[in-house]
Amino acid sequence: MCAKPKILIPRRNRNDIVSDSEEFKRISAQVDFIYHDLTTSDAFKKFLPTSDIDALWFTEALMDNMEAPSKYMEYYPKSLKLIMVPWVGTDFYDGKLLKEKYGITLCNGGPVASENVSDLAIFLTLSCFRLTSFWEHAFRFVHRGDISKCREYIGGTHHDTIPGFALVESNTEMHRSTSTEQKFPTKADKDKFLNIAQDYKIAGKLMESPTSKNALILGFGSIGQAIGRKLNSSFNMKISYTKRNGPVPEADLGYEAQYMPSMEDELFWKDADLIVLALPGTPETEDIINEKTLSLCKNGVRIVNVGRGSCIDEDALLDALDSGKVASAGLDVFKNEFQQINPRFFERWDVTLLPHIGSTVLEILQRQTAATLENIDGFFLKKTGPKYPVN
Repeated sequence: MCAKPKILIPRRNRNDIVSDSEEFKRISAQVDFIYHDLTTSDAFKKFLPTSDIDALWFTEALMDNMEAPSKYMEYYPKSLKLIMVPWVGTDFYDGKLLKEKYGITLCNGGPVASENVSDLAIFLTLSCFRLTSFWEHAFRFVHRGDISKCREYIGGTHHDTIPGFALVESNTEMHRSTSTEQKFPTKADKDKFLNIAQDYKIAGKLMESPTSKNALILGFGSIGQAIGRKLNSSFNMKISYTKRNGPVPEADLGYEAQYMPSMEDELFWKDADLIVLALPGTPETEDIINEKTLSLCKNGVRIVNVGRGSCIDEDALLDALDSGKVASAGLDVFKNEFQQINPRFFERWDVTLLPHIGSTVLEILQRQTAATLENIDGFFLKKTGPKYPVN
């Protein structure tokens, strides 16, 4: 009788695998799931060579608590043939190197995140156009529920850089010790006539609806396509997109979208009111939003990123926010997000910041588990290969 495949599941103090599903129970009768409690990186390196595992179920515990995944490759046992990342992005691995040098197949979770990450892109889009992060901050922390005082910012033309604690009317010692200097809009000048029908702005930045505007989506895999569908159906936005391997048939999309073949063409950038990034982190996509590409955009463009932080030159984005070239941004991902993100972001009122929560919903855990089980079933049990191979 053949030995059951050994599948390693590293963990630390929590479980993010839906192990009570019927499919998990079925698969677990045919493979050995080996739970390994992580302690230190050195201990994990010592464990791996003699572990005799056939597959590694990559977990958030391994990502959050250990060194970069590439640091462990030389410690993998020769028995290891499959690494299963339960989400979409696998850019922390060199898939080609894994296959050619170690004979390891890398797979991901396929389109498990598309619906929920695209939900967050819609939220960030609304926040960018309606400047909702500013409104909530002013209402909750600055004016403590006074609607009239909040509305005094409408028609303002600029912002000041002030100590963070100066914004809070209670001005307690706690606020002074926890707040930092930041840019914040000034209120409209009460002594001047305001034609807000023409200048419906906060600190010179227009508040408007995304309805019927133009959206350019960079990265048009399952997540990008779901974003396009929701922007089109919710706001009647006109969708254009770029995709590495060419256009998607409109019949497959279910909505009208214009394929843009070349980012070198000035027409690619100039009409977009909104740019949404749903790109993987690769050498080709690094700093794809930069000083040059931003210069080709219309004034007041809005930027949303739910892909990878490496795709934006953050200093160029921050400078463009200062100049008004970019009106606002909504970011769920950042450069160096597991160390320290650019502190300049915390000074801004015109950027919505989220801590990489695009996939933090229960339904994704359920789908991630199901997709990983499909990869196990195909590779080890049916011998047809994983359902979602990457390399």
